[in-house]
Amino acid sequence: MAEEDMLLSADPECSRACPTETPTVKELEELLYTGRPSCNHVDEVWPNLFLGDHNSVHSRFDLWKVGISHILNAAHGTLFCHEPHDFYGATVEYYGVPAHDLPDFDISPYFHPAAEFIHKALSTPGG
Repeated sequence: MAEEDMLLSADPECSRACPTETPTVKELEELLYTGRPSCNHVDEVWPNLFLGDHNSVHSRFDLWKVGISHILNAAHGTLFCHEPHDFYGATVEYYGVPAHDLPDFDISPYFHPAAEFIHKALSTPGG
């Protein structure tokens, strides 16, 4: 990680730039439970990382307003999903996990490729 990519720690004993620690699952759960509920179709859950629903990805204008350049669809099954190039054209990079939104579908084989896609998107200038 380049020094300019490092975040400043809130820890007063850290006198130089140092990477922030990844929050634990417990800390993330506490954040989720203490935060205010969302009434939006899309919310920024991390700097430049948004979580949205079906409505948020079907409006190219709304995506453009928010500045979305990459979309990861965690349930790109064959049902209800359109071919991304037909809808987004060249304006949005799309990655669809070939998963069905069913409780017994094992999505774990797609975690690493999805994380790589997110990392690439966040590393892209303007992404």
